[in-house]
Amino acid sequence: MISLVAAPVGVLVGMGIALQTGINSVLRKNVVSPLLSSFVSFGFGSILLVLLIFVQNEPLAVSTETLSQSPWWIWLGGLLAMFGLTVNILIFPRLGSVQTAIMPILGQVITGTLIDTFGWFSAPQYDFTLLRLVGLAAVMVGIGVAIVLPSLKQRSLKNRAESSLLVWQILGISGGVASGITPAVNAALRQTLHSTSLAVFVPFAIGTLLLALVICCKEPTAWRHLKNALKQPQPWWQWFGGLLGAIYIGGIVLIVPQIGTGGAIVTSLFGLLVGSLLIDQFGLLGATKKPINALQIIGLLVLLAGVVIIQISK
Repeated sequence: MISLVAAPVGVLVGMGIALQTGINSVLRKNVVSPLLSSFVSFGFGSILLVLLIFVQNEPLAVSTETLSQSPWWIWLGGLLAMFGLTVNILIFPRLGSVQTAIMPILGQVITGTLIDTFGWFSAPQYDFTLLRLVGLAAVMVGIGVAIVLPSLKQRSLKNRAESSLLVWQILGISGGVASGITPAVNAALRQTLHSTSLAVFVPFAIGTLLLALVICCKEPTAWRHLKNALKQPQPWWQWFGGLLGAIYIGGIVLIVPQIGTGGAIVTSLFGLLVGSLLIDQFGLLGATKKPINALQIIGLLVLLAGVVIIQISK
């Protein structure tokens, strides 16, 4: 897969994540708990991946030899994804929607850049050139114009002490760092297991188990809300968020060796923003219609220019 194909794949799977977010928001309304909706998404995705592995006649188990000879960090994809998810849930009430989007993105872009520059986690290594710096700057400016500036026009006059928010902002960036490491780790897992399906299933299964553990400890009564999601009439597609998540991880592990961790991150972020704006524009998945404005279009164009510059710099 050459980069001309890999980059569009990153955009498409990023758009899929925007759809997954909308689907999971509907599921969350029916099961009340955000952790439980994430568990259902992870669990359903895991079941679909097991079926895919059996159809492909691949072994579901990992050999003890592979376990003993592999670096310990290749198994952290599920834990890192779970950490990033939990961070978003924790910081949203404190920071609001804009900073909850921006802080993790900042962490992802910085982490992806470092991984590409130093070749951490067995990822492809790329020199940090001036052209690449310009591309990264354009990406951050584009994200800021598309997300931050439109929100400033509707900003509440209510102020908060910056010192009280600093801890949550750092936590948000940390969640982005975890999400930024995940593509490189999962790509290395694919190289070790020689199977894309199994490399996607492992973090999904680990994430499902971790979510179940957290729910049992933090929200043990949440399980009873599952029956609400089974009642009619409910949209059938609310169960398919996990499928889109699996497609995202599978797509990312395929393109990381071609365009690097940073390239995979910025192309999928572009797709995520495009998908989110389209959902708002047309009111898809039950979302309230919010017409795209000029600032958002300008931001997307600047972001796209940054993505192209980054790929050219490689």
